[in-house]
Amino acid sequence: MAAFAFALAAGAPAQTSASTPVPDLQTTKGFEATCKTMPLDAKALRSDDMRVAWAVCRDVNLVRDLFTWGFNTFEKQQAQRASWQETVDAVTRKLEETRLHMSQTRQVLQRVQLGSRKSLALAPGQWQLDLNGDGEKKPWEIWFFALPKPNAEPAQFAVPSQDASYYETGFNPNARIKVDQSDVLWALSYHQFIEGVLTAARAFELQWDAKHLVVARPEQLRAAHGLIAQGLLTSERLRQSVLAETGDDHEWLPNPRQRNTVFPIPLDAATFVTWGEVLKETRSVWSGQHLLPATRGARGVIGGMAPVCAEGQGLDVSSLLLNPPPAGTRIAPERAIATAQRACQKVSAARPISDLANRADRTVEQAGGMSALRYLYWIN
Repeated sequence: MAAFAFALAAGAPAQTSASTPVPDLQTTKGFEATCKTMPLDAKALRSDDMRVAWAVCRDVNLVRDLFTWGFNTFEKQQAQRASWQETVDAVTRKLEETRLHMSQTRQVLQRVQLGSRKSLALAPGQWQLDLNGDGEKKPWEIWFFALPKPNAEPAQFAVPSQDASYYETGFNPNARIKVDQSDVLWALSYHQFIEGVLTAARAFELQWDAKHLVVARPEQLRAAHGLIAQGLLTSERLRQSVLAETGDDHEWLPNPRQRNTVFPIPLDAATFVTWGEVLKETRSVWSGQHLLPATRGARGVIGGMAPVCAEGQGLDVSSLLLNPPPAGTRIAPERAIATAQRACQKVSAARPISDLANRADRTVEQAGGMSALRYLYWIN
């Protein structure tokens, strides 16, 4: 799904000039031919339909590039017995390339304004490509972009299967989407979140021999905070946009009234209410209005590391990123909690403890961990 999140940005009649062929994202040959015609510079794109086709092609190419790098370049480096620091440096360079890619595509997606109309038709199950560059299309590559058949079963995470029957049973190669503005917002929020995470990672350098992180670019943490904040706002815009839809024509994310959809998980009215509540509380935590529980006996992920903060305090997530340690600060594993304590703040009526951790625990208890993760995975 992560790859599909990179790739989804388009879905019906395209608006292109008479001299520009209509992008075909519904067949393997059409997809490859369309992507070959895409300009390198997004400034040359003259319509929203071409922008979404460009974003799809770029993101699928990113997936292919990452697989090729992982299967070939990285394996060769290991075969040549590169040092751990050389491996870390190679991964760091690839992360930075990916971050720049996501940034460029995000900026193009932000320009797309479809209004109430549909854009290009999309059939990701037909994007049957050689992803790792070995000249073959193995079953996992043929089915990589195919969507799971809609069901309410929890996700099963495993290495890609080489058994074609596995995919034939659980995936739909003919799923078709006509993407609207809501779907563009879905793709945009994923780009903002992923770019934010990669930007935060680039704030640090790992010194393998010394076994510690160095804060190399603290300004990247501030930029990451802004990107993820944008992603949360976009997710709320997405939620409201989907609920406002009145059509029902090859939908991706459906509202409770829509039935013509290939979305892999059910979305009922209660899901949209929960989605809104979780986003509201997450934004309060991300902005520092609410504090995360981080004292002894606290619950949730941060609580599991407790005690980070003293009794009567909570963790201000925004402070961790907006007020990072100065450049050159070394963070050894045993000092990580002490570093985080800089963001501990006194709990008050104005800055209460967030209920986000308790809500997450209740969701896991009621729906099961994998089922809850599946919703986070697909809805963002």
